[in-house]
Formats: sequence, C-alpha cells, structure tokens
Amino acid sequence: MNDMHEANRRFWNAASAGWKAMHDARGTWKLCHKDPSLVLITREMELLAGVAGKSVCVLGSGDNLAVFALAGMGASVTSVDISENQLAAAEERAKALGLNVSFLRSDVTELSRLSDESFDVVYTGGHVAVWVSDIDRYYAEAARILKPAGLFIVNEYHPFRRVWKESADSLEVEAAYFDKGPFLYNTASNVLDSASEAPVQYEFHWTIGDMCRAVLKAGCVIIDIFEHGTGVADWEAAPMNGLPEYLLIAARKKPDTV
Repeated sequence: MNDMHEANRRFWNAASAGWKAMHDARGTWKLCHKDPSLVLITREMELLAGVAGKSVCVLGSGDNLAVFALAGMGASVTSVDISENQLAAAEERAKALGLNVSFLRSDVTELSRLSDESFDVVYTGGHVAVWVSDIDRYYAEAARILKPAGLFIVNEYHPFRRVWKESADSLEVEAAYFDKGPFLYNTASNVLDSASEAPVQYEFHWTIGDMCRAVLKAGCVIIDIFEHGTGVADWEAAPMNGLPEYLLIAARKKPDTV
C-alpha cells in the first residue's frame, strides 16, 4: 500500500464512527436488503436481474449499502474495503440483518488474497475512485478476479462534480477537469471530525475518459455508459443543479482474457 492510500485508510478509520452514526440516522441500511432499489438505480437492477446465486465482489464497499442490497437479491457477496473500522461496522450490521457476507480488508489496487476469475460480478462505485491513485491498476485487479464474460459495473460520482469551488450562488472552477491530482486536504474542518487521528487525506480526480480507458485496458468490453441524476446533496458546496450526478459504466470481461 502506498503512503497516500495509507493516509486515506487512517482517515476512513477515524471517520468511521461519524459515518456509522450518519447512516444509523438515515436507516437505509436496515431496508435495502429487502428493497434494493433504495440503493441501486433502475439500470443497475436491469443489469443485475439474474444475480441470485452468483458470486459478487464489491470493491471499496464503504457503508456497504450496495453489499446489503446485492445480498438481499440472493447473491453471494464479498465486501472489500481499505478501512477495517468501516468493515467492522458493516459486519455488525450484516449480522443484525441475518445476511451472509464475506468481509476482506484490502487496498483495491492490491487484491492478491482474491483468486483469478473467482467472481461472476464485480461492482464498485459511489465515491471510490477519488481515493485511488492508480485507476488502471484498480480496474485491472477488478477484471483479474472476474470470470470470463463476467459483469463489471462502475457507478461513480460524476467527474464534472469535482472541479468546482465552494460557493453558495455561483459555479467557479477550482481545479481543471484534466488535473488528476493528487489533491492534499487537511481534515481539520471535516464534518466527520476525524482530524485528531487522521490529519490529511488524498484525492484523485479521474475523467470519464480515464475510467473508460481503464476498463478497456483491463480487458473488458463496455456494454453501456449511462449518466444519471441531477440533484445536489446537502454536503455539496456548489450550485450544481442540472449537472450530471453519477456516471455508470457497465462492461463484460472478454472471454479470452486471463
């Protein structure tokens, strides 16, 4: 694990208590295994219609909402995250829900504990790529553990959303769309109050082209690209109404890729 990923691991370990409290207040984790549409969009539900009985790996599982939704759909799910504290909270919740989920602490660019071609589906997204310094290696590892013709789904926060300065009433570019970083942030003002244990975090801003090329380079064929959502969440600090919120890339591993 490189130093930047290690700093991000410490950040998420420190932030996990606040993150858990936020999701306890929302309560979605208690419901999404019975109603996956609370977490997965319609296009994902279509792509995953036959997931019951299949093996699924969720990379950068974070709050594990997608994990619980997929488990509720009948999949055998492995949850992978860099933060042991995030995974501990998720394991506690999975037990409370009666879900049989496997948990693995690992950097998504170093999945050596997972065997080649061992999953029917690999799912990742939300806000994962922003913490990863090497998008090519990340998606290459995802493809490596995917069975031939297996489904790879990336549903990420839209790259257009990452360029803006904090502003209540205007859009002004803070970082060029093509500036990938790394961006170093001090977490002293972070809403999850993790600064005392993890003072810095690193972000990486990948473009749509970066993500699509990484999927193709990993030996997959893209079957769909779908931009969705236009709302602005309460934590987003710029007036981005009307801009695309998320980017979904669906792909299948080439049958002859080893």
